[in-house]
Amino acid sequence: MQNLDKIARFEEAINSAAEAEINALIEAAKAKAAEAVACADEEYLERSYQLVSSEAKNIKRKLAHEVSQKSFETSKEIFAYRNKCVDEFFGDLAREIIEYSKTAEYNESLSEILSEIDGEKSFGDNAVIYVKSEDVEKVKKLYPSIKVQADKNIKLGGATVFYPDASIYIDKTYDNAFEQQKTEFVNNSFMQL
Repeated sequence: MQNLDKIARFEEAINSAAEAEINALIEAAKAKAAEAVACADEEYLERSYQLVSSEAKNIKRKLAHEVSQKSFETSKEIFAYRNKCVDEFFGDLAREIIEYSKTAEYNESLSEILSEIDGEKSFGDNAVIYVKSEDVEKVKKLYPSIKVQADKNIKLGGATVFYPDASIYIDKTYDNAFEQQKTEFVNNSFMQL
């Protein structure tokens, strides 16, 4: 009986030691599991942050590209519309100048232009006056000793004079002034739509 008691106590001691060891292993496993879960949570959060951050950058990039593209398309449309308006405005203006060139006031203006050129540099024997074809006869009457020719590039009026001896060309045409004004108008930043 005594042996049985000893065996029972031995068995109880072994079971108690085994249970303590099992509990220690379970606690260690729980701690490792908790640590693994915490690491996995941190890793998952980091990966999630990276993914969200990357997607946000992609969305911003796509939106910036779309905004830039729409802005460019809108600018092109505005530029085309502005050019159309400018062309219409200056087309109307050119027609008005052509109508003006059929008046007596224009004839006086043409005479003043030629006098102004002659005052800047006197017409010599070799000077050639260029005017639009409708003005050739008028100018020949004013300056019968000077060579007068039609210039197909002069459509609005005025005159140019070429001095071949000095290689000087004086342009006082409405066409030249018109183109300068149109260019200045187009390039003027205050003249925006």
